Amino acid sequence: MRYFVPYYKPMQVVWYENKALVFASESPADGTPFVRSEGGPDSSPANLLQKFDNSNMLYVLSDDPEAAFRAFRSHMTCVEAAGGLVEDAEGRILMMFRKGRWDLPKGHVEQGETHEAAALREVTEETGLRQVRILGPLTDTRHCYDTYGRWELKRTRWYRMRCTHPAPPVPQREEGITEIEWMRGAELWKAVGSSYGTIRDVFDAYVKQR
Repeated sequence: MRYFVPYYKPMQVVWYENKALVFASESPADGTPFVRSEGGPDSSPANLLQKFDNSNMLYVLSDDPEAAFRAFRSHMTCVEAAGGLVEDAEGRILMMFRKGRWDLPKGHVEQGETHEAAALREVTEETGLRQVRILGPLTDTRHCYDTYGRWELKRTRWYRMRCTHPAPPVPQREEGITEIEWMRGAELWKAVGSSYGTIRDVFDAYVKQR
């Protein structure tokens, strides 16, 4: 089963909760709603998010999608984060249950820290795993949110990782993580399907890379 967003190139995709803003130059052929934006006040997140209506996807069309995306981004504070999709020796994937959904370990990049170091640190802190190494990059995701009237745009760089330590993971409960499971097959894809749009994009990149 495929969970990725079928967008056109060139594009940028920004998630808000479980809704996707797709910045592209062409409208989709499947009737997905779209608006045109060439920057300016109409490109603010508050304005564009009002256009979703009952759809979970909205195309933002422009002759220059990257410029339209930059105009959208200019209304927000940009935040850098990093995270990992962790496999074990049996090919299972680690999933964490946090705030009502299955998720992957991730967090903010600290000052002076590389994205790779941040991803490994967050995996260690949130799961208690040791002997985790990065196999390579997977993808970047972006999502935006309103923090007490201030909009933020978080870019997360994701890495494929492997854990060779046999000790069971330990959830970091102070971060709202209540369960950690190693999953595969139907159980895994059910969890992915009910997760966030950004997580589905990470798994789409993972499937394409295998």
